[in-house]
Amino acid sequence: MRILSKRGDEMMILALPGEEFTKGEYMKIVDERADTQMVVQLYDSAYLDSPGIQEDLLRDELFSGSELNRLDPLEMESLGVMIKDARVLLCKIRCVIRAGKRIPESGWLPSRSSSTVSKMGVSELYEIIGSRGTRRILLGESVNGEGNSINAEDLDGRLNIITGRKEAGKSHMAKLLVSGLLDHGAKVLIFDLNGEYGGLALSREGGVSRYAKRVKVLQPGYNLRFSLRYLGKRILVDVLQNVLEVPGATMREFMRIWDYLEQSGRVTLKDLEETINHWHCNEFVRDALLSRYYSLISSDLISDNSRYVTTIEEEFASMKDGGALIVTLSGVGPLARRMIVESVLAKLIDCLEQRTLEPVFLLAEEAHLYLRHTYWEDLITRMRHFGVFSTFVTNQPDAIGPDIYRQADNIFLYNFTNEKDIEQVAQASMTDFETVKSIVRTLEPKHCLVLGKVVGDLPVVVKSVDTDFQSLGSTRLFFTSHIESTPPVETR
Repeated sequence: MRILSKRGDEMMILALPGEEFTKGEYMKIVDERADTQMVVQLYDSAYLDSPGIQEDLLRDELFSGSELNRLDPLEMESLGVMIKDARVLLCKIRCVIRAGKRIPESGWLPSRSSSTVSKMGVSELYEIIGSRGTRRILLGESVNGEGNSINAEDLDGRLNIITGRKEAGKSHMAKLLVSGLLDHGAKVLIFDLNGEYGGLALSREGGVSRYAKRVKVLQPGYNLRFSLRYLGKRILVDVLQNVLEVPGATMREFMRIWDYLEQSGRVTLKDLEETINHWHCNEFVRDALLSRYYSLISSDLISDNSRYVTTIEEEFASMKDGGALIVTLSGVGPLARRMIVESVLAKLIDCLEQRTLEPVFLLAEEAHLYLRHTYWEDLITRMRHFGVFSTFVTNQPDAIGPDIYRQADNIFLYNFTNEKDIEQVAQASMTDFETVKSIVRTLEPKHCLVLGKVVGDLPVVVKSVDTDFQSLGSTRLFFTSHIESTPPVETR
């Protein structure tokens, strides 16, 4: 391999037939005379378009099959084939290594005549990146087959986004991150829309996994209920405003009713309904309050029976060595789902503000279904002050606002073919659009492009490793389940 040319932040490298490369692979250009190296990443390739090659190809086609084409007294045919099949590797310059230290690309150019170009492993790349922690999380393999791990410390205090088309492997990556955090004693809260994260407690053989004692599934209406007093005025106001869209005049009456109940010491669902029915106010306001009250009841999240209520603090306190609380939203209607997410999220923030909880990692599966209906933007802006660090999983990148993208620290990007989706995600990363577009459009299932702090802002392609627990989340098919029971069709 030889340096061919440079244009902007691109380095073009000449490669001969037989030298195999994969998109996303890293190479190093070593100039020993300058004691300096340049790290580049392959994002695409093309044929070498040198003068005369097109004429040679045309001549070969015209004389194919003739005796003249078979005459090769100087045996130059093999050399001509190599020249015609020579390729140009299009690479992006990632950094320069000088005296063992990584520096930004500063205009330095290696010698074209004496520099050597060779492939670069991920382990060597990570040595250049440096590490701020020792708690490793195995994600899978790099394009050259090396094991690929990240540091749990690079997820701490960070905002992460996992996105890509459906069935690409997003949920699988999310479970790898969750299991890795559990291995290091972290506490995780998961909004699970499809009821699949309970598989963390089961081994692939159907037995009990090593996470069984550190995973608890909370189902609204069953083992996830709060008292009205525990939620408090502020959280109820959040739910009424952000989810049930209560008008201003109605909200003022609700706050007066709440203050009255609190002063009288009767903050229960029964007393709330009774007070609304007898409250002196406009009839339309009373009807609006009652309709919202019955919506709260329908969520089955609030109870007056102390035997059936719980608190977030108690649930996390039972997990001394870390654990995951999985709020399952499978089978819950859209309105109730939004109320549950808003209530749990608001109470989590309340606990963190009062320092009754340690920092928590939050994972929102299918985030596009409720992200736009809550006040997540405020949470993301101040998350490091609260101590809650979010990971959004979605196949609709346009459902996440630009304000959130701009604050994203890590992006796990799976296959996309829609250029607008790719462009939206690329704008949020530190990586150029050309690299993201070229690599992401050709990614296979379970392969993702990792961008951000976890890889030192040097994009890396990773193939997800298999888990030792049940990943679940697979597509439920009709014909697979009927393949044995369907009688053969008789043909005549």
